[in-house]
Amino acid sequence: MFMVTVFEFPSPVERAVASLAARQGVHASEARTRLAGGFPRIVQVFADPSAANTLAAGLRADGFTAGVVDGDTVSNDARRDLARSLAFGPDGFDAELRGNRTRTLAYGSVRALLHGVRTGVATSTEETTVKSFSGARTILTGGLSTHSTKTVTSTKSTEVRETFAYVVGAPGEPWLAVYERSMNYAFLGAARAPSSMANFTTVLSTLRARCPAAAYDARMTRPGGFGLVPLCPPGLDPGAWKSDVAAALVALGIAAG
Repeated sequence: MFMVTVFEFPSPVERAVASLAARQGVHASEARTRLAGGFPRIVQVFADPSAANTLAAGLRADGFTAGVVDGDTVSNDARRDLARSLAFGPDGFDAELRGNRTRTLAYGSVRALLHGVRTGVATSTEETTVKSFSGARTILTGGLSTHSTKTVTSTKSTEVRETFAYVVGAPGEPWLAVYERSMNYAFLGAARAPSSMANFTTVLSTLRARCPAAAYDARMTRPGGFGLVPLCPPGLDPGAWKSDVAAALVALGIAAG
């Protein structure tokens, strides 16, 4: 899938609406809806890359800042380096990763810090033993047993929100993911706080201070959609898909300048 994404549109808004409506062959009210809200926004999804690139090029010719995101290139946790612990040095920091690996990043090599919150669903299963009166059992046992028992299995789903920061380094390198509740914050020493959120905030503030050239974006911390986000492809985490797409859009916008 190829997502045509708008990062900015020309003014006045009526001009942008008319352009998008004409390029997509939709009513002006539909085009206005697709441009409503914050940016970046996906305005159309294609299976054909040439069709996506044609629309994006047409929008750019009309004064939009637009691009195409290939769904196959959207970063996810299977492609990222997942940090477990950090060690800050004078010129860079070491990240202890899942799988007992270590990665070193120079502060000057960090191009962007993408700060966001992703929402998933945690499912738990509970088994409960229920007793009920059984007249038949009473007759069969001569009154020795009057109740029957059965095990009832119930499934409970709970929304789970987690704050994250993606550290974007040199082109082609995997992003480093810092997840609030997946870190061992012992490296903070005396600055370590009782709550994971406070510790995450300290880590993010440190990264921002030591990587002053890195673009910082917090749009993913705010509620609101990113337009026509396509359905999650088979085999990927549906709970993380929307935030993964959002991060790809934001990163593309930063790279586009």
